[in-house]
Order: sequence, then structure tokens, then C-alpha cells
Amino acid sequence: MSHDAPSLAELQARFQAAIVGGSDDILALIPPNSRTSNAVLLGVYRFAYISRLVEVVRNAYPMLARHMGDEAFVQMAERYIVRYPSRYANARWYATDVPELLGDADYANAPVLREIALLERQLDQAFDAVDAPVLDLGALTQHPPETWGDLVFTAHPSAALLTLATNAFDIWVALKNELPPPEIAVHDAQEIFLVWRWDGVPNVRRVSDEERMLWSEAARGKPFDGLMEMAATYGAPSEAALRVAQYLNGWLSTGLLSEAMLRPRDAAKASGPRDANRTASP
Repeated sequence: MSHDAPSLAELQARFQAAIVGGSDDILALIPPNSRTSNAVLLGVYRFAYISRLVEVVRNAYPMLARHMGDEAFVQMAERYIVRYPSRYANARWYATDVPELLGDADYANAPVLREIALLERQLDQAFDAVDAPVLDLGALTQHPPETWGDLVFTAHPSAALLTLATNAFDIWVALKNELPPPEIAVHDAQEIFLVWRWDGVPNVRRVSDEERMLWSEAARGKPFDGLMEMAATYGAPSEAALRVAQYLNGWLSTGLLSEAMLRPRDAAKASGPRDANRTASP
């Protein structure tokens, strides 16, 4: 090797710049063969790299790909690759910004695309969320019923609310079940969904306005009696406690909560140790 030959590290850096950034500096170091030029040889690697990233994007958004069709999806994915060069050692995280790309003016006439992508991304994030205990109804029996008004709950780390303005969810469900999707529609009022992981599997379901409000407040630390007060503003006050209990039972039975603890009635105790009042399923 001559004195001016690059080191292995320099060669790797220049090759990466050629594949990822489009630099042609590496061409002088690629000898042509009897069948083709060095530019064609480099092009093979560039094409393979882009094709691989397109498949990474497709694997992250399979129902979006099915909805868009192959040609339109590949065009979108190639645009994404140009806009968002890979900065990840793990390819799983590469396609995370696809909903942001689909929020651009180029896709303003198709808001359903962004919302399908948002749903698929949230499902992936639920799958990847950290592990945590799952609280069940049996774990609450250690608290006397008269103290339940002071119970404060912790949401499972995988749980998140998702707001959609189109029928992206119905389209996603149809595509997932290999059924003809409904016609695209924009709703008069936004729909709210809960996305979470239960028993290792991502889940999603619609929630009512009341449940959305109660879930949001519960996740922020509103105690059970405060949830009942808020429910009284949504329907018959005499049935507020029953409705909150029904929601709580649903959250417990589907793995949406991780922990329950008693809020000290004396505000002066609020800054003290609370672990003794904590309840969590193993």
C-alpha cells in the first residue's frame, strides 16, 4: 500500500459518505473491472442501501404500505430517506418520523395517511415501552373500601391516548383483517383511542369523551373521589360512582394500570414517605 493510501477507518468513513451522503470521493479508490465501471459498482451499493431502508420503512408501517400501494409507498419512503438520513445503529428506530413527513404540505390532501402512520407508530411504541407491573382488581382488596376514594393510580408505561380526525382506525382494522377498507372520511368530531400493551401484545380501542377525560385525570394523579366528582359533570350525578367504577374495572381487567396508592388526607403528609400505601401486582 502506498504512503498516501487511506487507513481502514478513513476508507470506511468515505465509503459511508458515498452510500449515505452521495459523495463521489470514493470513486478514485474503486477499481473498475472488465465488465463495468467503478460508478456502476458504487451505484449497486447505493441502490441496495436505499432498497433496504425502504423495506425498513415498510416493515414499520405495513398497513400504510398496503393502503398507499407499492409505487406510492416507495416514492414516499425514498423521499423520507432523503429527508431523514439514518442516524440509528438499530434499524427499528429509523422510520419513527414518517408521520412528520406525511404532515407536510405534499400530503395535505391525504390526512388519513399521516393518521394511519400515527396509529402504527403508537402501536410500536406501546410494544417497546418499558416493563412494569400490571395491577389487577385483586391487588386492591388490601385497601378497605372506605379508603378507595383516596386511591391514586399509575398508568402502565405503554398506555397513551391518540386523537384521530379521520377514519384511519377503521381503514387500518380492515386492512389488517385483509378486508376492503371503507371510503376515506374526515369526522365532524375527533375520535380518541387508547393504545397500550397487554400481555405482550399492542392493543387499541376507542374511548368515549368521558372515559378520555377520566383516564387523562387518573393518569395525572387525580384520586378516585376526584374522578367521581368529574364524572358527575358528564352524566347523571347519582350514577357517577358506578360509571367510574366500571371504567376502573375495565382498566384493571385489560392491564392499563400498574400501581395504586393512597393519597394522604392530611395535605401536610403529602410530602412524606408514601411507599407504605403503595399497591402493585407482581
